[in-house]
Amino acid sequence: MIRLEFPGFSGAPQELREALRRGRVSPRGLPVLLIVEQALAQVPEDLRARAELLPLLAELLVLKLAPEKALTPKEEGEEAPIVRVLVDLSETVAFLEERLRRRARLLPVAPPPVPKPALRLSPRALREAARPFRKAVLALPREGFGLREAWERLRPFLRGRVAFHRLPLRGWGERAVGFAALLEAHRLGLVRLCQEEPFGPLWVEAKGALEGRRLA
Repeated sequence: MIRLEFPGFSGAPQELREALRRGRVSPRGLPVLLIVEQALAQVPEDLRARAELLPLLAELLVLKLAPEKALTPKEEGEEAPIVRVLVDLSETVAFLEERLRRRARLLPVAPPPVPKPALRLSPRALREAARPFRKAVLALPREGFGLREAWERLRPFLRGRVAFHRLPLRGWGERAVGFAALLEAHRLGLVRLCQEEPFGPLWVEAKGALEGRRLA
């Protein structure tokens, strides 16, 4: 809060305004240069560069350079410019100091990271990056256990009624291929597939002799 002192008065700018309105202080008796210098000296250093104060500080400096304008209201009934600016300055300083005091208790938070731009590669760089993967794909061995191979392995074991889980198939890969081979044999009429109850065992039964009978 800004306080002003000169012969015949001591108090805040709001109190000076009230004293002028009640006639306790004469407008002609205001030491303009003195009260402007006192007001400027009481503005904290950390607030002087804030944008909210710049217009008020500039107006005070103008009044300091032209004291005759400081006591001349623009219209009848208005208060002197020097009093209006001092009151506005005092209220703005008090508001900013309170806001700074409250913000001092806040913990600073780092801003969110700026997203990095997507990596753009030229077609040549993409070809070079894909070359090792292409070599790895070409180096993969050919599939050696297809439907025909699965059927040739299973056919000797299809004598009578056989449960699917009893057939010589290792792992899920061979079981999937073996099941597909049996479905194809069922489509061709070589075997019969049946399941007596939900989630029960799958039974495979040959339809006649299977020697020499291959999947197309």
